[in-house]
Amino acid sequence: MESFSEVVPDVHLLKVPFTGVWTGVTLVLSDDAPILVDSGGMRETVDSTIVPALAELGMSLSDIGWVLATHIHGDHVGGIARMRELAPSIKVGVLRESDERMRDPLAYSREIRAKFPEHSAAPPPVLDGVVPDRLLADGEAVGPLQVIHTPGHDTDACCFLDTRSGTLITGDSLQLNGTISQGCALLFDPERYLTSLQRLLTLPIHNIVCGHPYLPLGELAIGEEASRHFLATCLGCYEHDRGFVAGMGAAGVTDVHHVAQALVAAVGGVEPPKLFLPMHTVAAYQEADRRASR
Repeated sequence: MESFSEVVPDVHLLKVPFTGVWTGVTLVLSDDAPILVDSGGMRETVDSTIVPALAELGMSLSDIGWVLATHIHGDHVGGIARMRELAPSIKVGVLRESDERMRDPLAYSREIRAKFPEHSAAPPPVLDGVVPDRLLADGEAVGPLQVIHTPGHDTDACCFLDTRSGTLITGDSLQLNGTISQGCALLFDPERYLTSLQRLLTLPIHNIVCGHPYLPLGELAIGEEASRHFLATCLGCYEHDRGFVAGMGAAGVTDVHHVAQALVAAVGGVEPPKLFLPMHTVAAYQEADRRASR
């Protein structure tokens, strides 16, 4: 059975099973009610993994004050509706930009796949939404956590900074070279991703907790030096990928599927059976370069 592991005092990470890779749920303890950041990807894993892991710590879902979402992708919000069923007192907080997506995450999951239907995996059969209790803005606080809007992976991606320990809970906001199941970093908005990385490098971040194990550095950076190295490596991966896509274009190779295959190989990734996520990244880089050349 998976258990919450203490990353730093009062911050615990649970690795919840998900197709191809685990997805992280972070428990934050304070003088107020505990907070969960993200919820796993499926209703079933709330019952099979999250509830038993909380019980090991002497807690139940009814003890949780808030569940906060780093962004509205199914592998991070798929358990929220089930949490609310089991514990109606739980409040749900999402970035203001996430409001519509949180109400119907399945519609957004289908929208992501619609751009490259032949290369997309099927959307999940069930992905229930909820009406958020609070719409968060950049800089606001929920208990000890400060909201930091970090668009790039998606437009509504955000991090939560534990201001006590300087621990940044990132979800998917820091991509490195992506996960083993992605093939490469997934960016819907690479220009804003660069801005987000540059901003994070100015903040007092002492530890990093990611929502998946990202290649090549994994899911954790403990200590200020390790955290800055993690952020700098994300920046290096971004510069490499953008330059690679631009170089392919300069050589006359612009087919999104072909460039995505080449990019996955260039970063040493494993090509997934369905290439829609790398294709989104390539298409976003190509569009960013078209805008820059106007």
